[in-house]
Amino acid sequence: MKLTTQQIAKIDETLVYCGIIYDDIKLELIDHIASEVEVEMQTNQTTFSEAFNNVFDRWKIDFKRTRAFFSLNTFYPKIARNKFSNQVKLELISIIAISSLLFISFQLLPNSASRLNFVFWIKKMFFYSYFVAVILMLALKFLNKKTTISSTYKHMFDARFPAIIVWLSIALNDILPNDITNQNLFVLTIGLFFMYLFSTIYLGFKHFQFQRKFLIRL
Repeated sequence: MKLTTQQIAKIDETLVYCGIIYDDIKLELIDHIASEVEVEMQTNQTTFSEAFNNVFDRWKIDFKRTRAFFSLNTFYPKIARNKFSNQVKLELISIIAISSLLFISFQLLPNSASRLNFVFWIKKMFFYSYFVAVILMLALKFLNKKTTISSTYKHMFDARFPAIIVWLSIALNDILPNDITNQNLFVLTIGLFFMYLFSTIYLGFKHFQFQRKFLIRL
């Protein structure tokens, strides 16, 4: 039994009331919940209201407000926080992998001159990567301003965007660490620098993709 436009709208309104303000999560949930309501109505021969209440009762744990990372007064529905958490976990794994690869490569170099040269080139790579990334971020910022569509990707992209100013001081700093301890620390942390650039571009691009898909669906 297919739901009517008005019934779908009621699901949408209830999700917003539950704090689901991100369109990517909401779009996915509407499909899932609508399907469950249809099955409930058909299987148990119940009215829309009864099926609606039963289904939302099963989902209520996912709408429970949970504290945001690194914040004392910001709360998200659990399902949104889980999505943010999964993104952060993926990035942490990537940072560890990149940093470990660079660090092991650095340790295999035969002498201090080759190690200094290694640090020089990865710093150069970060310098050029930074300015290419800034151009792409600005382009994505402009493209994503054209609609009011919200998503978890846009939320994370906008939260990270101001940090490009902080990274500028690192990109422009041409002083190379000369002692082995600081060189090791720099090589270990370069994974964080590169992952910031890549993940911010990725998030902006994913929102751009989502808003195009969302507009086509409408």
